[in-house]
Amino acid sequence: MIIVLNGPLGIGKSTLAEALSESMDRAVMLDGDHLVAANPPPPDELEYLHSTIALLVEHHRRFGYRHFIIDHLWTTGRELDDLRRRLVEVDPDATVHCFRLTLPVDECLRRIQRRAGAQAMSDLALEVRTFSEESAKLEGSGPDLGEPFDVSGPPRELVAAMLQRVGYR
Repeated sequence: MIIVLNGPLGIGKSTLAEALSESMDRAVMLDGDHLVAANPPPPDELEYLHSTIALLVEHHRRFGYRHFIIDHLWTTGRELDDLRRRLVEVDPDATVHCFRLTLPVDECLRRIQRRAGAQAMSDLALEVRTFSEESAKLEGSGPDLGEPFDVSGPPRELVAAMLQRVGYR
């Protein structure tokens, strides 16, 4: 099973991905932001990201890992379709579930401010602007960017709800 978490900065993608990977047997978390963090940046970031994810899924499968949680921001259905295609090429039997995380704007901004206070280096204004830009790209999107999933609850409840939704155990 592969779970893809899509959403803007600060919404809780990494937190939920980590909690899910800890709650599933033989699971690997792949954080898209970390996978594309290269200096200098790759000329085609999406190609770099998707080929790296496919490579890592194939690698981890050889060592017996069965479940993958991937988090990042995808802004078009075409981008997510490309990722799905590559994942199915690596494992034709894989079930891919895509979720677009949702949260009221004021709550997400509170989370960003709380997180900025805990970081050694933070640019709160940049993070708020990035959140606003990324949210605008996702606004009004249909199911092609993932099934909506409200992340306003505590992590334990969110994990239980998502695992139930994907039919895990």
